[in-house]
Amino acid sequence: MKDNEFRVADVPPGSAALVGSVAVFNVAGRLCATQAKCTHRQGPLTEGALEGSTVACPWHLSQFDVCTGAVLRGPARDPLETYQVTVEGEIGRIEAGAPAAANTALPTA
Repeated sequence: MKDNEFRVADVPPGSAALVGSVAVFNVAGRLCATQAKCTHRQGPLTEGALEGSTVACPWHLSQFDVCTGAVLRGPARDPLETYQVTVEGEIGRIEAGAPAAANTALPTA
């Protein structure tokens, strides 16, 4: 696999995975990708608690919407960079430089 690819099965609903320097979150079957580090003090967002589309940084509890990058609670002030995710079969791909407006909903079985 390429550096920007991951196995979709490795990111079940309600979880996160680190793919290179990007965090991939599965929000109820929707894959969203952001920068992996908090904009406040660079805390590891994949280690934070994910509830719905909100992740809390484990270091200072800043909260972000992982699908839009918006800051929901400080101390962080700057939003997260977001990235588009595409899925082909069992492989997810982070599209560098692509807007995140089209985060990928996984097909239902």
